[in-house]
Amino acid sequence: MNPPESHLSPPSVSVVIPSLNGARTLPVQLEALERQRTSRSFEVLVADNGSTDDTAAVVAAHAARWPAVRLVDASVRTGSNVARNVGCREARGQFILLCDSDDEVHEEWLERMAKGLEDADGVGGRLDLLALNPRYAAVNPGEPPIAGVTTPLGFLPRPIGANAGFRRSVWEELGGFDEDYARGGVETEFFWRLQLAGHTLVEVPEAVVSYRLRDSFRKSVKQMYIWGRQHVMLYRDFRGRGLTYSPRETLVAWAALLPLVYKVARYRTHRTALGQQLGYRIGRCVGSWKYRTFFV
Repeated sequence: MNPPESHLSPPSVSVVIPSLNGARTLPVQLEALERQRTSRSFEVLVADNGSTDDTAAVVAAHAARWPAVRLVDASVRTGSNVARNVGCREARGQFILLCDSDDEVHEEWLERMAKGLEDADGVGGRLDLLALNPRYAAVNPGEPPIAGVTTPLGFLPRPIGANAGFRRSVWEELGGFDEDYARGGVETEFFWRLQLAGHTLVEVPEAVVSYRLRDSFRKSVKQMYIWGRQHVMLYRDFRGRGLTYSPRETLVAWAALLPLVYKVARYRTHRTALGQQLGYRIGRCVGSWKYRTFFV
């Protein structure tokens, strides 16, 4: 466990948690952070993005016994990137780590991520999809239970914001997160800019976070729909920097839905996978119209 916070010297690591009405799950994450196995000094900032639940009370209760935790007001505008920027501005550590209020970091997470940042400008860990989602294997047949740094749209790798980190100096140089990206994998834009500016990004596979998936079919489909729309924004903003669009790949992706339709109709399996893929593709169609950028 980290030593008591000293206000005479800044911590070496700051953990920023964007939160909007996360009171139900936030205690699990804060308790997991309190159990971290590290000798590094660190602080935890919960960036409250306008919660109307008991988020403030949850943070206050933890701060009463663990001064490393504090609440920062990020209610100026709704959006994960808004909350992250507010948290980063308030952060005092040279290394900034990101996690979410509805997940659970493993006990060596902070030490592993900080170690990675000693030799890199950005890092990403892995996600355990089983611990907090007991039905995962049943509703996502054939999908691996571990995810990490991926390469969306075949362009550049990026970590998910639930398990990522970077040097504060790099965040300052890049001007922070783009707050026009409000929902759905919005950290991708930042980590792409990080690499295009010549900075390094590495995966730290030993840094694991138990990740909580959406708890209903409707929510999981909606999430993929939002990601589809957001990918159109990414194409709009990065097509001049090397991101390409392949109509052939799009046709192949749509055609790949047909076997899923057959399986759902005959066996009632793969329902979630089909819904997610349809949601994503519809999101790209809607995004193409909304952003006046063809990327179906």
